[in-house]
Amino acid sequence: MFASLFSDDRLLTFLSGLGLLALFFWYFATDFERKKRNIGTIIVVLIAVFSLLSIVPKGKWGDVLTGKTPISEAHNLKGGIDLIGGSSFTLRVQPSTDANGSEIPVSPNAVQQAIETVESRLNAFGTADLLIVAQGSDRILVQMPGVTPEAAARVRSILEKVAKLELKIVHSDTRSLANKVAADPENEIVPGYELKTLQDEDEDGKITTENILIKRRAALDGSYVKHAQELYGPYEGKLSVELNNDGATKMFDLTKNMRHGSDRLAIVLDGKVLSAPTVQSSLSQRFEISGMKDAAEAKALAAALLNPLKNPLIVDEERTVSATLGKETVSQGIVAGMAGLGLTLIFVLIYYRFAGMIALIGLSLNILILFGTMAMFGFTFTLPGIAGIILTIGVAVDANVLIYERLREELAHGKSVKAAISAAYEKAFSAIFDANITTLLTALILFWRASGTVKGFAITLTIGILASMLAALLCTRVLFWWFADAGILKKLSFMNLIPKNAFQFLSQRKFAFSVSAVLILAGVSAVGIKGEKALGIDFTGGAQLSFQFADDTRVDQAAAQKVINGLKLTKVATTQEEQNTTGELLTVRCANNTVTEGKTDPEIIEEALRNAFPVLQLQENVLDDEGQPKLAGDNSPLMQYKYQMAKETISASLGGEFLTTAIWALLIGLIAILIYITIRFEFSFALGAFAALFHDILICLGIIVFAGQELSLIHVGAFLTIAGYSINDTIVVFDRIREDLRTRRGDVEDVMNHAINSTLSRTVLTSLTTFVAVLVLYIYGGSALKDFSFSIMIGVLVGTYSSIFIASPIVYIWSKLRGANLRRELLDANLEAEVNPAKS
Repeated sequence: MFASLFSDDRLLTFLSGLGLLALFFWYFATDFERKKRNIGTIIVVLIAVFSLLSIVPKGKWGDVLTGKTPISEAHNLKGGIDLIGGSSFTLRVQPSTDANGSEIPVSPNAVQQAIETVESRLNAFGTADLLIVAQGSDRILVQMPGVTPEAAARVRSILEKVAKLELKIVHSDTRSLANKVAADPENEIVPGYELKTLQDEDEDGKITTENILIKRRAALDGSYVKHAQELYGPYEGKLSVELNNDGATKMFDLTKNMRHGSDRLAIVLDGKVLSAPTVQSSLSQRFEISGMKDAAEAKALAAALLNPLKNPLIVDEERTVSATLGKETVSQGIVAGMAGLGLTLIFVLIYYRFAGMIALIGLSLNILILFGTMAMFGFTFTLPGIAGIILTIGVAVDANVLIYERLREELAHGKSVKAAISAAYEKAFSAIFDANITTLLTALILFWRASGTVKGFAITLTIGILASMLAALLCTRVLFWWFADAGILKKLSFMNLIPKNAFQFLSQRKFAFSVSAVLILAGVSAVGIKGEKALGIDFTGGAQLSFQFADDTRVDQAAAQKVINGLKLTKVATTQEEQNTTGELLTVRCANNTVTEGKTDPEIIEEALRNAFPVLQLQENVLDDEGQPKLAGDNSPLMQYKYQMAKETISASLGGEFLTTAIWALLIGLIAILIYITIRFEFSFALGAFAALFHDILICLGIIVFAGQELSLIHVGAFLTIAGYSINDTIVVFDRIREDLRTRRGDVEDVMNHAINSTLSRTVLTSLTTFVAVLVLYIYGGSALKDFSFSIMIGVLVGTYSSIFIASPIVYIWSKLRGANLRRELLDANLEAEVNPAKS
């Protein structure tokens, strides 16, 4: 048993995590630099190895190392439906029955309940990339990324399982009566009981079947289930079920009156008896369900029990679908993204020279950890997730720039290389820590409270932030230690394109506030004037056109999208390729509004595609029931197009509940940031950061709408990235202001101006590298990524502007309005932290 336990990958991962945690404690506990260097090296190497092993499966390393299989084809990384395509399931919601057995028609509420249940079953942790929308009055479209045929069969089972759990009392004389009823079911009837069969498998794999009599009326049902969890190790194939308080009371009352050691209780799921154990004692809150083949089946049942269906579902159709962004766009986006990242890394290498090389190693480890963690836990890469990666790389570059700009200052003060390195890391730590923790707070709360794609962004950002802190504060420092101790690092030199100046930034606050007020008012007015026109079909819903082809005919998705992009429609329309048993399909999601001359968006699209592609102009005879051509009134053959087109209404993929949860999550995150900054700095700083964040979002929203873009799923990821970038940028400036107010004499306004000037080179460099990387994506990433990259570029510019001209002046103005001495408040807070470090 223990051998099987220790061969389990889950246990190995757990023990590895414990080992790394112990090493981290050892690293922070020791004061000896050489010991820190050695422990830090072990940590970095182990994390890099674990990440690589997570990305490439164990069985494929031989092929990768020998060159038989490229690593691009051997990895464990999972792409989202927008990047790699996947499978599509069309579900039909079935009518339910009331207590009297009468059929209840399918209502919109029943469809919505089914959608929520499907989402919870297939995406309990928010790590999958699902598209779930209502179609027509009683159908649901579910799209999942990268589903294999085996996985598709499992998904179908999960979708169709009602998960109606019932606990029923077994007849006390079931051994003799059940077989009699089975032999003569028409004459042998036991009132109040029904005959069921129970299959069991012994240790040798032999299956036995037992006839069993159970009560027709359930003693307890699944509505009382509070939690369900699959079991592992020697208990694999079993499920632990926890009842709520009412259920626990009912269970206790039920089992206390049973004959312990002889009476049995049947556990029935969707009419099938899973097990019928003998009740040994009075039960209350917990019990176990057995009868599953493995942990995967138990896990699926746990998800189903926690999310039972009120209306049964059947899978009408299953299809294979292409990437929603299109193969060409995905390919262009990957190349453009790699090029942008490459330019950033080359710039860092040229600007910081030898230190830049160390930064490249740290950034490579950062990306390796991010990909390894995503692969290890099966998280899905989506476009909003890639937004999280972009923000992560920006934060990682920012951390290195912070350290190196500090290093430049320490070297200018005449310190030795080793002493300057130590001082630079110590002084940059607070800025890196506070900036990352505030962003991390937002990411964690988004993951906790939000849903769908916002969770995907939060997951990627959380992993990326932790990886960037590890790479910047541990990996690069270990490398500096090794090079310094080896005598290789005797001198460091950097480029300096941004000379030191003494700009009076705070004196420009009135002008800056006026510019911001005009931009915000213009943006809000643009959103108000456009109203629903500013929202894409992700938010409003619309129609879906399906062009079904046969006989190996098809229409290229990229070509069809190009034709549609040239049409004058009420909203942007998107295309997707699919496959079913009949052949190829081209689906178009569009608005369902009247455009001009009484024609709707779907009608205009169909006409344009038919005119553009000869395959859509092919016609064939309409045949009667006997297979003969039908004739029109003038005896000419009745013709029809060879393709079949279906049109259905679809609901918004980002509905009201999605927006509500996302907004609440963001508000809770902002409150958490407000509290954190108040504790770490002062309330004036918290207010400045809060105002700068809202300032950035409102201006970016206005510019995007004013530019004629429709808000869609792409913009959700973009706005979250902008929010994270704004917070990070503002905190770095605040950290230097806090430090200078504690250590420099002079007027508060002059000290704040000096602090902003001190961080100006870091602010410009970080913004420039991020902007250039996204600019490459905008130019070469394809039409579908232009909206996304445009939003990020605007966010970078506005965020940089606000951290200098908005956030800091608000801190200054608020402290003056309160009549408070900002320097004294920070010194008192610092003194309190030194006297009572537990509070800090």
